[in-house]
Amino acid sequence: MVWSAGYGPSSEMLARIAPGRGFNFSDGKQPLAMARKSLTEMADLLNLQSAAETHLAQYEDFIRSMKPRFVKRGARPLLLTTLIDPRHMLVFGPNSLFQEILDEYGIPNAWQGETNFWGSTAVSIDRLAAYKDVDVLCFDHNNSKDMDALMATPLWQAMPFVRTGRFQRVPAVWFYGATLSAMHFVRVLDNAIGGKA
Repeated sequence: MVWSAGYGPSSEMLARIAPGRGFNFSDGKQPLAMARKSLTEMADLLNLQSAAETHLAQYEDFIRSMKPRFVKRGARPLLLTTLIDPRHMLVFGPNSLFQEILDEYGIPNAWQGETNFWGSTAVSIDRLAAYKDVDVLCFDHNNSKDMDALMATPLWQAMPFVRTGRFQRVPAVWFYGATLSAMHFVRVLDNAIGGKA
């Protein structure tokens, strides 16, 4: 049995059910680095080292192969968000799943404010008015009714990134995932801003 360390019952309690081990999802700083480490450790436990090595090599090759798509983009910061309700958004900062990808591609993260262990924080919509020359991506999650309500407000329509056409709704990405989520994020990122200045 394997589990995400730090969640649910204690490892001692789980050991009464079956042998197993917990693996860390994040260290609160670099989730992708931790995910790669945990994947390697899990592969060692399950005697699947070859499969893990193949996956990690494919991951690295994919991330590297997509880098040229973002070269022409320039240094405009990117604000990554998802809507919580018509008055609040979740924003993703430096210790989120996305940060290592942004760093690899030379894309500045617009959010440099407070974050939680997962690299995100909930903010009121009015705080986004401070972001002027940024691209903003908002991950959808079947919340069109709330999004439509927000987009109809004068506050939203006055946002600098809305007025300049730099706001995009994009497909959902699992924020708390690992390498596969990161690869999906890169595809979403490429469709939204890849090859664009």
